[in-house]
Parts: sequence; C-alpha cells; structure tokens
Amino acid sequence: MHHPAHDIQATQEADLLFGFPELFFGTLALAGLVAYGLHRRWGALPKVGQPRYDPIVLLLGLWCLGGLLTDAFAHISGVVDDTFFTPWHAIWYSGATAYGLYITYAILPEGGIPELVRHPFRILRDLEPQHKPGVYGIIVFGVSGVGDMIWHETLGVESNTDILLSPTHIGLFVGLMMSVTAPMWSAWPDAKSGTNGWSSQLLLVFGAGAAWSVVQLLFRYTNLWFRDLPEFCYSGGRSYYCNSSSYGGALEFGLQSFWLQSLLLSGAMILFLRRWKPARGSMLTLFSIQAVSMWVYAEFDQNVLVMSLILAFIAELSLPLFNRWGMQVYVPLVAAAQVMVFMLKWWFEAQSLSNVLYWTEGDNLHVLPFGWTIHATVGTVVLAAFIAWFAVVVAEGPSAPPLEEPQVDVA
Repeated sequence: MHHPAHDIQATQEADLLFGFPELFFGTLALAGLVAYGLHRRWGALPKVGQPRYDPIVLLLGLWCLGGLLTDAFAHISGVVDDTFFTPWHAIWYSGATAYGLYITYAILPEGGIPELVRHPFRILRDLEPQHKPGVYGIIVFGVSGVGDMIWHETLGVESNTDILLSPTHIGLFVGLMMSVTAPMWSAWPDAKSGTNGWSSQLLLVFGAGAAWSVVQLLFRYTNLWFRDLPEFCYSGGRSYYCNSSSYGGALEFGLQSFWLQSLLLSGAMILFLRRWKPARGSMLTLFSIQAVSMWVYAEFDQNVLVMSLILAFIAELSLPLFNRWGMQVYVPLVAAAQVMVFMLKWWFEAQSLSNVLYWTEGDNLHVLPFGWTIHATVGTVVLAAFIAWFAVVVAEGPSAPPLEEPQVDVA
C-alpha cells in the first residue's frame, strides 16, 4: 500500500541531502574568496602568533559556534532527520573545515606539506604553549566530526538529552571550547594584553562567552531557566498548581539546578577575571553573548532573553565592587543575582496562579514564588553566593611554599 507519509519523509531526506552540499561548499567558497582577498591585501595570511592571527581564529571559532547553535536548536525543536547530512551540520562542519584549513596553513613549516606529513607530532610539540589549545582544539573537533558522521550513519541520530551524551558530541564540544578560547590563551602571557580598554578585551570576552555558551548547552536540561514552574514548585494541595505533591522532591530538583548554575557562572567569570581586570562594557559583552545562546536554547523564549540581559546589566553595573574588593565579593554577588532574577521573574507570574502569597504547614512558613519554605527560599540565594565564593577561593588559592634548599656543611 502506498503511504503519503513515506513520500513526505523521502522528500524531507532529499531536501536535507541537497541542502548539505549547497551550504557546505557554498560557505567554504565564500570563505576562500575572503581569504584570497586578505592574502592579496596583506601579502600573506598571518601564521601562528603573528598580528591578526587571533581575530581570524576567533571568527572561525564563532562560525563553528553558530553552527552549533543552529544544530542545537534543530535538535531541541525536533527538526532532525535520520542522517548526518543536514543543513545545520553543513554550517557547523564548513566552519570547522575552514578553521582546520587555516590552522594547517598557520602551522605549516618551511618544508611545507611534505614536512608536515613526515613530522606532524614534532611540529605540534614545538608550538608555543599559549598557541596549543587553539591548534589542538580543531584537531579534537575534526577527529570527533569524522567519528560523529560514522556514529550517525551507523547508529542513528540522537534526540532529547541523548545529544549531550554521545561520545562524538562530547569530543565536538571539547574541541569547540578549546578553539573559541584560543585568543585568551594566546594573550595570557602578554602583560599588556587587555590593558587598553574594552576594545583590547573584545576577543577575550568573546572567547570566554562562546565557551560558556557551549557549557550551557551541555547542562541545558539541568537549568530551571528552561523549565516551567509546576516542575519545581510546591503548593501543599492549594490552588497554586504544581506537579509535585512531595515538598522534598520539588525542592531538591530546584536546588540541584541552582547550585550547578552558580558553579558554571562562577567558572565562566573566573576564567576571565583571574587574568584581566574588566574594562567598562566587557562584562556586559560577556553576559550578552551568553544571553543570546540561552535565548536560542530556550527556543527564542523572550522571558529567558530578558532575564539573561538583566543579569548582564547587573554584572556590568556591579563592576565597582570588583575594583574595590576583587572576585571574592563580585562573583558571589552575581551568582546570587542569577537566582534572585529568576525568583523575581516567577514572583509576578506565581501570583496569578495562587490565591495566597504564603501559608504555613506546621511550623514552616511557605512563600511564593516556588512555594518553598522561607528557609529554603532565602537560603538558596545565600548558598549560591557561597558556592561562587568557594570557587573563587579555590581559583585564587595560595601557591605552595618553595622547598628550602638543603644546607650542606663544608668542612
């Protein structure tokens, strides 16, 4: 019997297979024309460590990140097919191919391709340490990409949370994070890097923000910002509608997300703040990059975008605290603000779902927005700040004292 659904599926697969080569080779052709134009204008494209190398690497890394966001949105929204050769994969892997081709050129020794083929490990080993993450990252990405194609074509396409656990996807995430943070590691040993205002820190915050975006995807399904209130609230049987009838279950589910997100936010901030003093606009830029990725992962939910941008402005306007007291005050404050922004957003919406602002069960006072006790509601904010403070203490921990040289008695 002929099934129209089979025709629709076959048409979708044909469109996807046709879209892949168009996008893949078309974007690479455009990139090739740009590279040719820059080569003519500059005389040669920059090698590793030369001026203009870092901006090119970051742009190529952001191309890969754009492909990741497109692919992530396709998986999240269910627009996937049982093939590797999808249009969103074409954007992702064309960026990776362009990145790989440029890195190959950038590390090419005087002996050219033949020497690179004969002694690849020696050439990689001889790179300066600050340039290795960017070069090694695209190698990890490339190997994982080939593995991802084989994985998809033999074992099928992942869906839901499985997309975060595929071994080849994990390799892609790691390689991408190494690639987009390449300008940070490249600038790290330069004492003058990032000391000339916002423009001198732009590459650095874009690298940190892009890496944070990848991490947010990895932990998307543990983030309450992408959840509906009934999943983690408690109503005690009242008109305030919640899925969980167990207070402990609702509370623990919510706390796991808050603690993890506080740690991830602290890590992203510390990555930059350990090395550079942020200029005006740098924190706003860093958090805005994360806001865009959160918006995409939330399937363009305006509430998530607004909350993320509010947090970005809080991080920016709180910079005087960093200038006065350093990370140990500034990072915990922003981590606590992340929780408070989320609570405030739900405070207004929860009131429309409940006919009470608070109630008591035994000796415990339960309050909106989540219906948690007053202890848990306030303590959540405090502990988020403590987790961030602890992360700062670990990052800034004192160095080990030098070993004393043994004294040798001379007769």
